[in-house]
Amino acid sequence: MDLEQRKTLRRLIGCFALFLVLRVVEELVVVPRFVNSRGVVACLGGIVILLFYIRFVNKPLEDIGMIFSGHKVRKAIGLTVVMNVIPAAVVFAAEYLYYSRMEGYTHLSIYYESPARSYSESGLQGLLIGMGICLGLALLHSFFYEMAFRGLLITIGARSLPFSKVNAIQAALYTFWYLIPVARLLLFSPGAYSSKRILVLVIFTLVYETVAAVKLGLLRSATGSVWVCIFDHLAFAFLLDMLHIQYSVGGGVATDMSYYMRLAAYQIIALAMTYVYYHRKTKKVRDMQQSIQLQKQNA
Repeated sequence: MDLEQRKTLRRLIGCFALFLVLRVVEELVVVPRFVNSRGVVACLGGIVILLFYIRFVNKPLEDIGMIFSGHKVRKAIGLTVVMNVIPAAVVFAAEYLYYSRMEGYTHLSIYYESPARSYSESGLQGLLIGMGICLGLALLHSFFYEMAFRGLLITIGARSLPFSKVNAIQAALYTFWYLIPVARLLLFSPGAYSSKRILVLVIFTLVYETVAAVKLGLLRSATGSVWVCIFDHLAFAFLLDMLHIQYSVGGGVATDMSYYMRLAAYQIIALAMTYVYYHRKTKKVRDMQQSIQLQKQNA
């Protein structure tokens, strides 16, 4: 790694550190003993930092990949639909068929966080309140995370680092961000969770968040736009938090037993689809560049 690349790496990590301070303060200082704030404070603070950066460094939104045009938005929406409908159909169908063959009762439910917020338990008003909370959080998270990680950090890194390294770095930083709540559990809820459960949570976080971040980075590179990342993040966050498959045996309480496995499988399928799309797009660009070079040589 040459001097310019090292400078870029330091600047990239320095920018991330500004956001990380907010996350650490929120999770480990401000609200750890009282409520799971779901990163709201850090995300709101991060958006303020991004807006200050855009305003005072005189960097327009276009410089971090937020090129707003009808074509870009329509393309982003179309890709979002494809990249989420197919994984959702595969994962939910496979899981439903698996449990339906077992002795017990299986059904698809719509609720946020708790079955008590489902239509059957709390009525339409309770369901709508849960959906509103879920949508609000998904919007906040998708805008901050994509503007920061797939927007600002990838833009900074791409100035002197190859995309593969930039994508790996932003994915690692993004995953580290999500390990802070695990540290919160260890510090403020000792003994509440078994060592095995904590280990499973760490492994899941490492796999799920890394896969999601790499996928979103590939989308950013293939399209040149952060909008598709924002829409995709919004779609899978809302969809996976609201749709559940509940299974019960012998009239017992119906639970969503495979929630974490579903999340991981969903993102792995989406990553595979995104990689194919990325590979085709980059190949198309290379072929076009070679064609232009040949034309220049023959001219």
